[in-house]
Amino acid sequence: MFPCRGSLAFTQEAGANEAADLEQVAVLAWGLRQQDSERALQLAHEVLAQVPLSDLADEVRNGIQARMRLVQAEVALLGMRLDEAQGLLDQAELDFSALQDLRGLCDLHWLRHYVAADRGQAECLRQGLETAIELAERVGDGERLLLLQLTLARSELFRDQMVANHTWDARLPRSTEGLSPACAAAVADYRGLQCGLSSEFAPAAQWLIEAYRWSVASGQLRRALSVASNLGYTYTSMSDYAQAVEWLQRGLSLARESGWPGSLSLALAQTGDAMRRIGQLSAARELLLECQALLAAHPHNRSAMLALKYLSEIELDLQENESALQHFQLLAERAQSVDSKDMHTDAALGQARALLRLRRLAEAREAALHAREVAQQQRERSTLVDILWTLAEIGQAEGQSPEAVLPWLQQALAQAERLPGYCTPPALLESAAAAHAARGDFSAAYQLSQRASEVRQQVFTEESGKQAAVLHVQHQVERARAEQEHLRQLAQAESARSQALQSLHTVLLHLGESGKEITAQLNVGRVLAVLQRHVEELLQSSRLSFFLLDERGEWLECALGCLDAATAGARIAVSDAQHECVRALRSRTELMIEGQRMVAPLQVADRVIGVMRVIGLQAQSFGEREQLVFRNLCAYAAVAMDNAKAYEKLGELQRQVAAQEKMASIGQLAAGVAHEINNPIGFVNSNLGTLARDVGSLLALVQAYREACGESASAEQRQRAQTLEQALDLAFLAEDLPQMIHESIDGLQRVKRIVQDLRSFSRVDASDWLYADLNEGIESTLNMLMHEIRYKAQVRKELSPLPAVYCLAAQINQVLMNLLVNAGHAIERDGLILIRSWVDGAWACVSVRDNGCGMAAEVMKRIFEPFFTTKPVGQGTGLGLSLSFSIIQKHKGRIEVDSAPGQGTCFTLRLPVQGPDSVVA
Repeated sequence: MFPCRGSLAFTQEAGANEAADLEQVAVLAWGLRQQDSERALQLAHEVLAQVPLSDLADEVRNGIQARMRLVQAEVALLGMRLDEAQGLLDQAELDFSALQDLRGLCDLHWLRHYVAADRGQAECLRQGLETAIELAERVGDGERLLLLQLTLARSELFRDQMVANHTWDARLPRSTEGLSPACAAAVADYRGLQCGLSSEFAPAAQWLIEAYRWSVASGQLRRALSVASNLGYTYTSMSDYAQAVEWLQRGLSLARESGWPGSLSLALAQTGDAMRRIGQLSAARELLLECQALLAAHPHNRSAMLALKYLSEIELDLQENESALQHFQLLAERAQSVDSKDMHTDAALGQARALLRLRRLAEAREAALHAREVAQQQRERSTLVDILWTLAEIGQAEGQSPEAVLPWLQQALAQAERLPGYCTPPALLESAAAAHAARGDFSAAYQLSQRASEVRQQVFTEESGKQAAVLHVQHQVERARAEQEHLRQLAQAESARSQALQSLHTVLLHLGESGKEITAQLNVGRVLAVLQRHVEELLQSSRLSFFLLDERGEWLECALGCLDAATAGARIAVSDAQHECVRALRSRTELMIEGQRMVAPLQVADRVIGVMRVIGLQAQSFGEREQLVFRNLCAYAAVAMDNAKAYEKLGELQRQVAAQEKMASIGQLAAGVAHEINNPIGFVNSNLGTLARDVGSLLALVQAYREACGESASAEQRQRAQTLEQALDLAFLAEDLPQMIHESIDGLQRVKRIVQDLRSFSRVDASDWLYADLNEGIESTLNMLMHEIRYKAQVRKELSPLPAVYCLAAQINQVLMNLLVNAGHAIERDGLILIRSWVDGAWACVSVRDNGCGMAAEVMKRIFEPFFTTKPVGQGTGLGLSLSFSIIQKHKGRIEVDSAPGQGTCFTLRLPVQGPDSVVA
């Protein structure tokens, strides 16, 4: 046995005078396995008291005393009394050196390395291990040597992963087969950490579970504590919070029982991080502050730096960006001083995120690029995904073009896809989709949006099962606590407890099935219907209300159920801080009010999308079990509603892409037709011009001949000329031919104008944003539609001079066409359509008014809904006004409607002259 941080014992060559030493070792190992280091030291002293040291040879006596100092040093080390441990080791070193006890010196330097580790002294840590390794080689102790090499390799993984892999990977065993339990535990521990730091979480978990089993088997309690905490961190990274909670609670429980500050601080730090990741920020903060208090005197200890990192993340979650920045900067300084590159990467990334939120963009970019450099050196591949994503967000905040931002997002996606067991965040896919859409690549945007929806559905389904597992873990913890408190009443309570467990088991099964059914819905109405049914089944005698937060975050809109009698209308103002739903929304916490009302925010990741509330029909309707059921139903509802909204947006995006592709095709067709018509118009127009000239000359020539030959011609010639002139009606032709040619040329000019209007309307040469004349668009659109309108209505124009408007001209022409077509359809005959344009400050305005049939109020509420139409089947798609609304929204403009039955309708468009970027939200 070796000093493996929690199972301290020393192997010595057997000898007749060493019985007391071996007895001490056995008692000490037993004491530390029982998680009571102080009691172990006391027992060691009692053993020595039974053996008079005066009866022993000087060499044996001095050896026993030196080893006792090692025992005392480790006890002090486990209690984080580092100065005391250092002093004891210095005294023991003098004794072992005098005795030339190489094994004793080897164990001493091993312990000295742990003191350096807890102080955060990287160079002293390495020096202590290298000295111990050299001594183990000199005495030929192969098992000691392997354990020391694994300890050094494990330490260097945190210092420089690439160097550690290069140095140790081939030198250390790749399996535990044939090794002693102590060595097997150390090998599995090292390989698990190696996989975890490379973001290979599934094999990391397998290795660490094996390490835990070997640690327990070999009595290495402190390694078991560390492995349990690392397993919790690994499962947290895999988003398997049920397993994470189980392992972290196991490690934290062992650490609290041991009373060792070093082990307890690591367990507190990693449990705090897991609680932060599942949104329990208050509980996480308490655990992390407890960790920092334990290590206040040792700020460079790794657990202290972990706690500082997780606290900084909580401050980011709470939008306390300045404070988060200061803490990340402090973490960077501490990481630099102990040469911890993984902490250095995390600190740099945290600074970049905090600076981004503070709008200090140049500094944020510098910090993110530095983090990328360190992460690439360390091969921290999962962290690199977040860094690349952050660089894209910084670029967007700087106003860079989609072409500049997209490479960062593509690198992040490529990196994420190369990670085994890593789930690409849907938000990252959606960011890439938005960048592709902004540059006009709608096909790629659609594919990425679809992937995001599929990943979200997959994650939501998995999370639903995990929620039930966490609920089961929580119940088991509570049940164990209750059993301890009521142990003496076990016989009387056995029947009731069995019934309660059976009931809870039934509820858990029902809750799991409910979660699957709720999260499988992709329609908002269906989500609400299924949710209401399961609330009625799981929380009997209760009324459900469901509220969704509007896009501006100003109102809670009631989507299901009823409001309070004191609440007017169908929504709650978020400014109403006294309302229980608003309190839950703002605090992001669940409220239990008088045992009869439960209110909770609907939260997806870091976003709140609404509030859910149940009201019992009787006082004290709800207890702890109902609260747990309600909490999980809220989680399912938030997931399902967000998924349904995303699916709805995806459908809208598909419809818009289809409509845009259709308009692009129409534009291309119009351009082609215009090009084909322009060619014959050109040569016909030229021919008619030439014909007009030649006919005039011919008629003049005929007149000259008549005048020249009139008197000299014979009577017979004159008679024949008169006959031909009468037959041709030459006088009429002389008058009619020029008029016919003039009318033909005029007709061709009209065809030419129509072609020009067709090209102007289609705007195939202007698919990008540009400054356009809205009055010109009105004229060309009217010319295109005049054949539909002229027989039903008179068109009157009151167009004022407008500045050029920065817009997508073809799409604005499409909106004008939809409004004019609808105005024509609203008029049966002899109507009037009035088109006006004017300037209102920074806005260009256009209105289209008709005196047609008008609309009722209930119709006006739905006219912008996709597929809503009042026309007979087959005569309207219901997409015209929906698409128009989307186009105006894209331009950050407004479309207003005023109508009444029998009074006609007026649509008004308001567009920002300088484009959407000029509009302040």
